[in-house]
Amino acid sequence: MVELGELGYDSFEETTGGLDAYIEQQQFNVKALSAMMTLRDPHVHVSWSVSQLEERNWNAEWESSFQPVEVGTDVRIRAEHHPSVPGFTQEIIITPRMAFGTGHHATTRMMVQAMLGLDLANKQVCDLGCGTAVLAILAEGMGASAVRAIDIDEQAVINAVENVERNNCHTIAVEKGVASALEGHAYDLILANIERNTLLDAMPVMAAALLPGGVLLLSGFVIGDRHLLAEAAQANGLSLAEHLQEGEWSLLGCRAPLAQ
Repeated sequence: MVELGELGYDSFEETTGGLDAYIEQQQFNVKALSAMMTLRDPHVHVSWSVSQLEERNWNAEWESSFQPVEVGTDVRIRAEHHPSVPGFTQEIIITPRMAFGTGHHATTRMMVQAMLGLDLANKQVCDLGCGTAVLAILAEGMGASAVRAIDIDEQAVINAVENVERNNCHTIAVEKGVASALEGHAYDLILANIERNTLLDAMPVMAAALLPGGVLLLSGFVIGDRHLLAEAAQANGLSLAEHLQEGEWSLLGCRAPLAQ
């Protein structure tokens, strides 16, 4: 999605096994699309098609079709117009502006699942590529003392700020930026649900930004690419802690060494 955003695509919708990306007709450039690094990567198999949509308020229609997402009996992610349901440890309310991270995609659900196995009380957390900020909001709900939410996309940042305010969060700082923004900072937990190439490029920065014993949760890649992330993590001094998979998607948990 990062490469698509750089080409002018401003809205995204997660689908089963894929992604719908939207761009104004006058900005569409098939040559630029074909030249994307992801499409030229020999390890990635991507197919795509193009169609022109009639003039309609697609964002409003997408928002109205958004349904609550439940991860076990612990977390429920819903829109403001959905009624509250008792019994969940965490209930997160988001306005889905087509930013990544509504909970409908397997990678977001796995990130939530992995987070629930951690003790975040009084911890420092960074959500890199935060999208809707649903993971950042969950981190605060789990007791994190400070959460930094970063995204490269301006619309995602705007949506994240809206959702942080809607959930009455007080420890989350949202900003526009890239992985290099982690330099000079240190975290107990870094959440990175992005895409494979960005994760690989950012691995040295993310590993260096972990406190001793800190955890890095990676997702946004398919099972067949997990070994690449594992090798990169280990090359940067991290140990492999866990992995999850749902359908074709994977999550990898890594840990920084304890202080000597």
